[in-house]
Amino acid sequence: MRGVIRLLDGLFRVFGRLIFTPILLGWMIGAVLLGAMIGFIIGGVVAMTAFGPPLGHSAWEWVIIAPPVFIGAVFGFQYWRKTSGADAFFGLTGDSHGSARFANRKELKKLEGRKGQQDAGLLIGRNPHTGRLLRYDGPAHLITLAPTRAGKGVGTVIPNLLAAERSVLVIDPKGENARIAGEARQRFGTVHVLDPFEVSGMPSAAYNPLDRLTPDSLDLGEDAASLTEALVMDPPGQVSEAHWNEEAKAILGGLIMFCVCHEDRHRRTLATVREYLTLPPDRLRALLELMQDSEAAGGLIARAANRFLGKADREAASVLSNAQRHTHFLDSPRIAKVTSRSDFHFADLRHRITSVFLVLPPNRMDAYSRWLRLLVSQALQAIARDAEASQKPSGASPPLSEAPTAPVSATGRLKAPTLFLLDEFAALGRLEAVERAMGLMAGYGLQLWPILQDMSQLRDLYGERAGTFIANAGVQQVFGVNDFETAKWLSQMIGQETTGFQTDSYKPGDNPSFSNNLTGRDLLTPDEIMQMPPELQLLRVQGQPSALAQKLRYYADPEFKGLFVPQDQ
Repeated sequence: MRGVIRLLDGLFRVFGRLIFTPILLGWMIGAVLLGAMIGFIIGGVVAMTAFGPPLGHSAWEWVIIAPPVFIGAVFGFQYWRKTSGADAFFGLTGDSHGSARFANRKELKKLEGRKGQQDAGLLIGRNPHTGRLLRYDGPAHLITLAPTRAGKGVGTVIPNLLAAERSVLVIDPKGENARIAGEARQRFGTVHVLDPFEVSGMPSAAYNPLDRLTPDSLDLGEDAASLTEALVMDPPGQVSEAHWNEEAKAILGGLIMFCVCHEDRHRRTLATVREYLTLPPDRLRALLELMQDSEAAGGLIARAANRFLGKADREAASVLSNAQRHTHFLDSPRIAKVTSRSDFHFADLRHRITSVFLVLPPNRMDAYSRWLRLLVSQALQAIARDAEASQKPSGASPPLSEAPTAPVSATGRLKAPTLFLLDEFAALGRLEAVERAMGLMAGYGLQLWPILQDMSQLRDLYGERAGTFIANAGVQQVFGVNDFETAKWLSQMIGQETTGFQTDSYKPGDNPSFSNNLTGRDLLTPDEIMQMPPELQLLRVQGQPSALAQKLRYYADPEFKGLFVPQDQ
C-alpha cells in the first residue's frame, strides 16, 4: 500500500512540474522583460538628455542605456523569485538548517475562502497583497495573544460578531460589544445580554444555573459537582490547601442537591443555597439533620451531610468558612436578580442562532468572576449534553420557539459550530471545563476562542497544561507583543529558515577567494516580533506557513460599514 502511495505521489509531482514549469518560466520571462523595459526607458531618457534626440545616433548612448537595462532585468528576475515561490518549487533552497518561511501569495489566497463561499468562516485578518478578508473555516479552536489596547476588540471580537452567522457566546467586559454589535446580531437570531451591573445600557436577561437540574435526574450529582467546580476557585498565587476547597465543594454540592430536590420551584436558586450557608448555627445543624434523613438524589444528599457532621468542630467551622468565602458574591442583589430565573437555555445555541453577551466590568472582575465561570461552565456542559443526546437514536430535540434560520443537520442542530469568544480569558481562572472542551469538544459543534494578553497568563493558569491550548488551536493570532517571554516563545514556534552568506579571504600575493555558506536564522527574532508595525499581525494556521497579515478595524473597514452602532469617542 505504501509503495502505491509513493508511486502516486511521484506521478503527481511529475505532472505538476510539467504543468506549472511553463507557467513559472513564462512569468519569469515577463518579469525580466518588464524590468529590462523600465531600465531601457530610464537609460533612454538619460541618453537623450546627454546627447539630444533622436535616440540611437551614437554608440555612447548604448553605453549609457545598457547598465539600466541589465539592472532592470536583474530586479525583475529577483522580484519573480520572491513572489512566485520558484525557489521552493524547483528545490533550489536548502533547508539543512530549517525550512521556516512566510506564506506566499497563493497560500494566503487560500484563506480568503473557496469560490462561492467567501462569506464562510471566522475572520482572522486581511490579505496585505489583495486587501481581501482572511477567514478560517476549519473545526479547530482558535487563540489570540495581544496586550491591552492592542486592538483585540476592534480587530477580532467585534468583526466576528458583526459577520459570523452562527451562535455566539461572548465575554463582554465593558458592555461595548453588546452596544456596538447587539443590533447586528439580531439580524441572525435572538440576543440575550446578561448585564447585572447595567453598563451596556441594554435590559439584562437572566439565567438560573439550577433550572436545568431536576430531582429525578441520574446526573444530578454530576451537575451539582460542575457548579461547585465553578464556584470554588482561588486566583493564581492565592491557592489555599486543596483539602479545604474539596470539603467546601462537598458541602456545597449537598446543599445544591437539597435545594433542587426539596425546595419549591421559585426557591431553587443559588441565592437560597447562600441562605443555607449563612444560617445561624442551630438552624444550620437542623438543616443538616434534615439532609441526613433525605433519600433523594440516590442518597447523595445524606452522604454530604454525614461527611460534614462527622468532622471535628474546628475543622467543620473551617470548611463552612471556606464555602461561605467562595459564595460571598451571591449576596449581591444584582447577582441574585440575574440568577433568579432563566430567559433562555444554553442548549438553544446548538438549535438556532442565538447570541449571549456576558457583561462584567473590569473593576468588578475580582469580586464576581465566579459568576462568569459559572455561566461558561454551564454553557459548555449544556452543549455537551445536547450533543450526546443527538447521537442517541431516541434522543429528542428540545422544543424550539422558532424555526432555525441557518443550515441545520439531519438531527435539527446547526451545522456551524457555536463560537465561544472568551475575551479576558484569564479572569475565568483555571476552569477544568474549558480545558476539557479545548481538548475534547471540537467534535461537539463547539469552537473556543480564548483571548489573552500574553503567554505568561496562560502558563500561570494552567501550568504545564498550557500546551493543550496551543496544540489544539487551528489558528494562533498574535499582535502587539510587548514582552520578551511571548516574543521568544513565538520566535521558537515559527522556526528557523536556511539562509546563505558569503565569506571573502585575501592574502597578499594571492587572488581573492570566496566561499558560500548556509546557516540557520530565526524567521523572526524576538526583537523583530516586538518591533512589528501596529497594523500587522502574525497568523499561524494549522498546516500552513506562518503569515504576516493586516489587522482588521471594524470602524474603518468598508465591509462593516452600516452594520454597527457608532459609539461616541
